[in-house]
Amino acid sequence: MEFIEFAQMAFLVVVILVVSYYLGIYMGRIYLGKRSFLDRYFGPLENGLYRLMGINPRHEMDWKEYLKAFLLTNAALGIIAFLVLFFQQSLPLNPDHVGSLPPLLDFATAASFLTNTNLQHYTGELQLSYFSQMGAITFLMFTSAAAGIVVAVAMIRGIVNQNGTLGNFYRDFTITITRVLLPISIVEALIFVYLGIPQTYQGAVVAHTINMGAQTIFRGPVASLEAIKFLGTNGGGFYGADSAYPFENPTALSAYLQLITEASIPFGLIFSYGHMVRNPRQARMLVTVTMGLFLVGLAIALFAESGPNALLHGLPINQVAGNWAGKESRFSVAESTFSLILNTYTQTGAPMVALNQMSPLSVASAMFGMEVQGSPGGAGTGLMNLLVYVVLAVFISGLMVGRTPEFLGKKISTGVMKYSVIFIMIHPIIILAPVAISVMSGFASLSSLPPNEAFTALLYEFTSAAANNGSSFGYLLTQQNTSFFLAMESIVMLTGRFAPITLALAIAGVMSSTKPLTQTKSLAVMDDPIFAVFLFLFIIVLSALLFLPVLALGPLAGYLGG
Repeated sequence: MEFIEFAQMAFLVVVILVVSYYLGIYMGRIYLGKRSFLDRYFGPLENGLYRLMGINPRHEMDWKEYLKAFLLTNAALGIIAFLVLFFQQSLPLNPDHVGSLPPLLDFATAASFLTNTNLQHYTGELQLSYFSQMGAITFLMFTSAAAGIVVAVAMIRGIVNQNGTLGNFYRDFTITITRVLLPISIVEALIFVYLGIPQTYQGAVVAHTINMGAQTIFRGPVASLEAIKFLGTNGGGFYGADSAYPFENPTALSAYLQLITEASIPFGLIFSYGHMVRNPRQARMLVTVTMGLFLVGLAIALFAESGPNALLHGLPINQVAGNWAGKESRFSVAESTFSLILNTYTQTGAPMVALNQMSPLSVASAMFGMEVQGSPGGAGTGLMNLLVYVVLAVFISGLMVGRTPEFLGKKISTGVMKYSVIFIMIHPIIILAPVAISVMSGFASLSSLPPNEAFTALLYEFTSAAANNGSSFGYLLTQQNTSFFLAMESIVMLTGRFAPITLALAIAGVMSSTKPLTQTKSLAVMDDPIFAVFLFLFIIVLSALLFLPVLALGPLAGYLGG
């Protein structure tokens, strides 16, 4: 990697951390209910929404009540989105719409965007109307991101509170949209329009080429979708080619803005955590750990992509500049690789590369980020996973020295440990079980590919679905819309979203009812560099134990020539 490319990567990392810090402090303040000059603008709107819905925003909920409100709200949102997709044939609202999706694909699409996965088995510019793109897809991008964020906030409150409450879900959900997601998305959408991303309700334009042919250029309300797509770590896209398509990502400046935006909330929430627990030093420690995990994954991928593509060996092609296969010529190899790793480590799922043409080692690194889920993870769910890792690390360190493990002055009870262990075990189960069923049943027959490539494509598909990431290999496009895959992936996406969130709220509920210990000296000083190193290694070792064997059958076998 040349110096200029290294400088670009360093610049992106620094800007991400600076933006995340200020956004995180702002979010911490609004969730603590501190007054600000924004109250005069958003307060009347929010109060009107509360009255319309018959909600008392001051009512404090325990974890079961918070979970019930969360699940009922998500169920209602999912039904609305499904109905919009199902009836879009009668409400096309754009002249280029060619038809509706099959009902099972409608359900899978609604489930995908409801769970912040945004896994797409359709071509958006052809198969979805403008009404669907906004009334179902963009709509769920806001609500799914807000739902993930409020769960992380509730978990923070559970760690701090002593009265068994986690706050009010409806208030948290409302202010997340009105004070965080919507204002930033509006500003960013306007910037995207200035940079060349379309925002129109007019139909496609037919361009006449120099050889007297015709080319259909599809337009639509793209900029508004792109803004929340990255801010909410959603992924997906208006077009089938996603962020590799020029109308979604026209310039290097738009690419940089998208990359910075998608990392701002995952890292920002860690700073929010430090502000809310009144321990900013601990937040800096957690940011260091998560950034360290990301940089290790990035370094591995950059090393892999800096060499030639093994599939092109022997051809009269100059590969001195690295592996250009599957990458846009508008962006460098380093920038494209950075986008892949950041997209998978933040669970955004909108890389500007063709995954099936990346180096197997890069694919392995990307999958590892989706398996860790806390480096830094998605909007809200990343911090949720990270805090569970912290609980487990504190408990293990307690066993090592023979003292009562505690987290911010509270004893880690048996109930918290039970929920935490189940939380960690769900992710590998919902990845490995569908992969095994697919292989053993013959539903995933990809005989035209080498065994390790076929297995890698299948493993990546279910890893992406379970991690609510949404990126996908091109190899499975001929099979992804079968009833088997649509049903299986819907189950994986829904389980991968709602089971961990249920357990996270249960952990928060137990901790919110736990009284602080009388002694103030903590077992593990969580803002100490030694604990940061221990947590970093603990996450890597635990994730390797769970996933390294299956990675060895797929991308690592491909890298080693198996």
